[in-house]
Amino acid sequence: MDKSKIKKILKRELSSRKKYKTTYKDIKYYFGMINKAVFKNKLSPFNEILIKQIRDKKVKCMGQVVAWEWKRKGTRQYWLEMLPTYRDKREFVDTLGHEMVHLYQMANVGDTGNHNKLFYSFRPKLNEIGLDL
Repeated sequence: MDKSKIKKILKRELSSRKKYKTTYKDIKYYFGMINKAVFKNKLSPFNEILIKQIRDKKVKCMGQVVAWEWKRKGTRQYWLEMLPTYRDKREFVDTLGHEMVHLYQMANVGDTGNHNKLFYSFRPKLNEIGLDL
């Protein structure tokens, strides 16, 4: 499936403005689609996915990637945390794409995962399939 086909699918599937309830099935489905179109299937899936209320008083958090590291074992895991509900399905998929960029930064490049030059370099790639960073 090429990018233009993915863009058409996303446009059709994300047109509803109804409140969206997060599901593991949709996370897996859209992860695969975005991984193929934006990351050329170079992203490994998250080690764990949690659908939960994210409590961070400093920022309004829509989702986050949490890195767990065990220095003695020399291993690291990346967990995705997504909210139980979003304003609509587009907000959910935009958030997932955003968190996938953080995963790429940390797991594939060894970057900090901050909103930096590498992070923003993915804006045109996401825009190309109709998503916002």
